[in-house]
Amino acid sequence: MSTGAEPLPHRARPLHRSLLWAVAGLAATGIAVGVDRLAFSGTAHVSRPGLQQILDGLVAGPSALAPGATAYVSGPRGSWLGAAGMADARSWVRMPVDARMRLESVSKIYTATLILQLAQEGALRVSDTVAKWEPGLLPYGNRITIRQLLTMQSGLVDNNDLRNASASAQQVNLARVKDATLRAQLLAIADRVARDPATEFAPIWWIRLAAWQPLLFTPGAGFHYSNIGYDILGLIAAHAGGKPLSALYRERIFEPLGLRATAYDPQGPIAGPHARGYGIEPNGTRVDAADWHAGIGAEGGIVSDARDTATFLTALMRGTLLGPRQLAAMQAQDLWLGGAPSGCAGQAYGWSGGGNGYKTEVWVNADGSRVAVLLLNARHWDTGQPAADAASHDALVRLYCRA
Repeated sequence: MSTGAEPLPHRARPLHRSLLWAVAGLAATGIAVGVDRLAFSGTAHVSRPGLQQILDGLVAGPSALAPGATAYVSGPRGSWLGAAGMADARSWVRMPVDARMRLESVSKIYTATLILQLAQEGALRVSDTVAKWEPGLLPYGNRITIRQLLTMQSGLVDNNDLRNASASAQQVNLARVKDATLRAQLLAIADRVARDPATEFAPIWWIRLAAWQPLLFTPGAGFHYSNIGYDILGLIAAHAGGKPLSALYRERIFEPLGLRATAYDPQGPIAGPHARGYGIEPNGTRVDAADWHAGIGAEGGIVSDARDTATFLTALMRGTLLGPRQLAAMQAQDLWLGGAPSGCAGQAYGWSGGGNGYKTEVWVNADGSRVAVLLLNARHWDTGQPAADAASHDALVRLYCRA
């Protein structure tokens, strides 16, 4: 293992892949799921050729974004569930409409819901500091509130900041870790991930690395996306809720809503039926990266299908999971900060998620009467990522506005 300052050899470094490896500046497939034997059974509610055409355009032709896609749309024209392309590109298995995929950062909506449920019950307050619930976790934990973590206003670095830094900056980040034992542990984890991208490690290691980095701004004085902040929210939810995060998701969200396709499955091989996920290199090469999800927790650990995801979003906005005051706060100061203009039907509330092999886009309106969920089983790496992500969001907008 080398700890020198030489830059990494050129290769695709997708979101969430080998993150600690990149931080350390170290040089550096799939499980047999049997998708063809899976018992998927969902069907479309109504025929919507225009919506199907949007999906077909995402999986075919020179501008295809992924081998396969699924979508669920519901609104004034009824509900529609569709699929296109392949769930397993190697064996050419067709994508079923209820294929399960990683939701990636869309999982943050579920985590925020847990936090606001606990606030509603008086188990915590969103004005509480990190230090109140996790003393000693961050040297500036008494300056960062739960609300600031929820809204990306904490000033914490993101794991992707660390990953995408130059080789010299990576060395500076690691050198800030003055605890020699911790630094050696981080390097050992990085080495394991470099050898096997499917290696699993707990998100606490990201938090420990981030704790040695300076804040990017005074908490509350700016906006900076931080996956690490949401992993901290997962720790706080488990502490305040008195149960492991997986149990909180299951007992408070999945089971009450009857989400049978949904699970908290943050790392490694996905349990149960699912579509394979692919990273797409700049030259178009596909890499099966479904199992590459190291270091993920509350920021992006949920696996689901399009219908279950829409069921969750609709129930959330209709007040099934939160009371009126907490839901209004979630739409305003405690998560979405007012939402985003849809361009067709008022404000929309949602999230975009992207990992090594999956891309997710969701929008829902304030009362749950209009929703669109788009799941893709691929993510473009490196230079192709911004354009591909913009194209997937554009597809979501078109699905949503035709609901």
